[in-house]
Amino acid sequence: MKRWIVLATGLLLSFQALAADTVRFGSKVVTVGDSEEKVTAIAGAPASRTEVQNAYGAVLAYRLDYVQGNKTVQIYIAHGQVVDIKEIF
Repeated sequence: MKRWIVLATGLLLSFQALAADTVRFGSKVVTVGDSEEKVTAIAGAPASRTEVQNAYGAVLAYRLDYVQGNKTVQIYIAHGQVVDIKEIF
């Protein structure tokens, strides 16, 4: 019984934030390596745009947040290209 509780808890926690190489917006897909222009052409304007800074305040990347129903898609842009995609439920 304890094994099932531990397994269920682990599964629930693992679904909170998923890192992916692609994300779908309607019938089109954004992948790691795409340009920022392609992302905005496919997904539209983001709900928010946030700077990602290091400990010294230098801007390393930008995070674009898109809300899709019950999840938030975070797309990280560095040097004009998508470097990471995260989905938060």
